[in-house]
Amino acid sequence: MVIGSALVLDGHVDTPLRMLDDRVDVGLRGDATHVDLPRMREAGLDAAFFAAWVDPAFAPDRAFDRSAALLGAVRDAADAHPDLAAFVEDAAGVRAAAASGRVALLAGVENGQALEGRVENVERLRALGARYLTLTWMNSNHLGDAGGGEALHGGLTPLGRDVVREMERVGMIVDLSHAAASTVDDVLAISRRPVVVSHACTEARGPHPRNVSDDQIRAVADTGGLVGIAFMPAYLDPARPAEVDWTAIVDHLEHVIEVAGPGHAALGSDFDGVPRLPAGMAGVQDLPKVATELERRGCRGADLAMVLGGNWLRILEG
Repeated sequence: MVIGSALVLDGHVDTPLRMLDDRVDVGLRGDATHVDLPRMREAGLDAAFFAAWVDPAFAPDRAFDRSAALLGAVRDAADAHPDLAAFVEDAAGVRAAAASGRVALLAGVENGQALEGRVENVERLRALGARYLTLTWMNSNHLGDAGGGEALHGGLTPLGRDVVREMERVGMIVDLSHAAASTVDDVLAISRRPVVVSHACTEARGPHPRNVSDDQIRAVADTGGLVGIAFMPAYLDPARPAEVDWTAIVDHLEHVIEVAGPGHAALGSDFDGVPRLPAGMAGVQDLPKVATELERRGCRGADLAMVLGGNWLRILEG
């Protein structure tokens, strides 16, 4: 899917859960997952954030170890297949991996319960290679309220504020996916660095508690951040998720571009984190369709390069 000199980066895949719990070897081609290294390379997906999703069941005292094990599974995959992949932590690493013909594996942690309520665990996660932390998941937690979750705090908690400041100090990206509007507002009020929504869709195209409003898109863009579009049918088209097809992904990308410009739209597939994908999107092998359709609709050249991966690379360089 490389067009010109574009590097392609997906901001969120949930494959580590399968790698750790089901012992799926992503170095081998297969149909057990949406993503594996051979198909990534063939599809032109140069890099992806492999997300360490922490199930709330691991709280309160097993969540950090769970996140560490999932992060370890990502490193182990790269170590087991050095001809196919490299574990990297920045834009230079992505570019070096691509230049050597390998895919770059980045890591993030999904669900702030991984911190077990301790600010010092932010630095520990960063030391394990995590570049972003998704503050909440479906459930509100000790950092703040989740979109669709119970409104426990009215937004970000005092601990959540300390965590955001610590993340910015150690070089971790704040991910607002799953966050309630009140939490988003509170983060934006104190953040001094670009924030992201790694995997969601747009409220204008699909009204859903997990999607972002135009005001939120503009606010995230004002920080220099981005919105990564997820491939979840229920987010793409809540009214008819069973009928939605892959072109809806491009509809949502186009909407972010219309609201905030091409410098703030990105890919955030949620591969292996959704029960089903839209028709015509069976897995990473079908990702080139998105680039082709964007180009057909007029997103070309430098604009297309930003959407496909350049925006993530810019944030990783900061």
